[in-house]
Amino acid sequence: MGNSVPSKLVADVVPVNSETTFFPGAHNAYNAKFCLCTSGGGARAMTHTMGVYRALHEMGILEEVDGMSSVSGGTWASSIYMFGKDFEGKAIDTSTMLGPRSNPQQLTMEVLRQEAPPLARGLTKGNSSELLKKHAGTRRDNEVWARVVADMLLEPFGLASFDCSVAKSEEDVERIKEENPQIKDWSFKTPRTDRPKFFVMNGALLAPKNHSINEDNLVSFQMSPDYTGSPFYPQDKILQFAPDVTYPPAPLCCIYPCWRSAMTLSVGGGFIESFAFGGEAPTPAAQRGGSQVSVPAPASRFSLPEMVGISSYAPASAFSNRRITNTWLNIRKLYWPITSRTVPTPQEAHEYALGDGGAIDNSGLLPLLQRRARKVIWIATSYMPMTEYDYEKATFGNFDPYEAQVVDQVAAAFGYGLNNKDEGYFYSNNQVFKKTELLPICRKLWNLKSQGKPCVLKETLEVLPNNYWGIVGGYEVSLLLVYLDQCTDFQKQLPEEVQQEIAKGAGGAFEN
Repeated sequence: MGNSVPSKLVADVVPVNSETTFFPGAHNAYNAKFCLCTSGGGARAMTHTMGVYRALHEMGILEEVDGMSSVSGGTWASSIYMFGKDFEGKAIDTSTMLGPRSNPQQLTMEVLRQEAPPLARGLTKGNSSELLKKHAGTRRDNEVWARVVADMLLEPFGLASFDCSVAKSEEDVERIKEENPQIKDWSFKTPRTDRPKFFVMNGALLAPKNHSINEDNLVSFQMSPDYTGSPFYPQDKILQFAPDVTYPPAPLCCIYPCWRSAMTLSVGGGFIESFAFGGEAPTPAAQRGGSQVSVPAPASRFSLPEMVGISSYAPASAFSNRRITNTWLNIRKLYWPITSRTVPTPQEAHEYALGDGGAIDNSGLLPLLQRRARKVIWIATSYMPMTEYDYEKATFGNFDPYEAQVVDQVAAAFGYGLNNKDEGYFYSNNQVFKKTELLPICRKLWNLKSQGKPCVLKETLEVLPNNYWGIVGGYEVSLLLVYLDQCTDFQKQLPEEVQQEIAKGAGGAFEN
């Protein structure tokens, strides 16, 4: 009975586009004043995020945050932080979850070999390769990654079930079941009550089946306990016609299918309540949005493990550009847009591939600016160290952030975004700050690193309008950038035995 699938559900369908720019509930600008975003970067991002969360919690700052936005490895950490109420069957508090403060002088090899704090323990105990082998033989290929994430990271917290929906609170669960008595036996997972008011796990809405992605059709896919969807229409404020996007046919291996047509569709426009996401399109009137709208029920629950899996499935965007990999390996769900005067024509649902939010924005910052956040802590996990660069001779005209090895999520926000179809990332539409602002920021970061200090920097920046993302701009945001790079002051305080292992590089105990 608890796993029965009804034919219809009653849910809120919420337009968010150039006609209705305000987000629903806790996501609106009034509630999104002080926010935090944490980037992708796999295990490195998860542990970086855990360390920053630990420090912010000890300072009493984390409890003041209104909302969180995360990508990929940042979602691994943040989903557990938001939803983790129990660990291995026992209630867990925040301090225990995040672990104690690290004193570098006391981090001996013996201490470092001890169990990791609960939030990251799955990374140290789980073996993703073994889990991939385990599930590859028993699950459909496009389910495997979400199962791996569930087993490795979520299971110790009782969050690994694919038969649980999600909701914002127990009060919302009660309301949902009152409006939908046919699902009174459904189980739900809800965030802890001592957590931020809203939480966005960022993915990417890739392409319909047998079609491919590019910088003109890839859009953000945002998953929250309360709402799921894609806000705004790409470029809808600057076009004089419906802002549809076109998906070229995906090649079969290396053969371009000239016999298959491109597909032009509408995307975006708003959200549906997360428990009801994934079904066929409703009636034309319902597709325009409203409260307590009747919608076809999804064939299966949209669960927390699927959300976390989508947000962290990095290969998906590259897989989308090959028909075989897109068909067999990508996570897929039915999706339909929210219509409006701008996009007036109802559209049937199409089966879309969904993947890592890092394909379109690896920072998690842009969804917060969509919500008009005024203060943001930006946890930026880099995958390469900033390198020697001639900052004295650098000018706005000749500065190359990629030669300086500034991580791409930061460079893209200032108008230096690149696209790489083979690797599956598209950042050229991500400018939200003046290009001239990046060079002085990078100088400051490099000076901090050169002095052995943490790369933590506070800046106040003007937010520029960005029509692709629906960002209104025209206001200032106060940013605290926590940029991951080497901190020699910290390393010099470590015990000699640990410093020796670090110096061995890939041949030492810290090869990763």
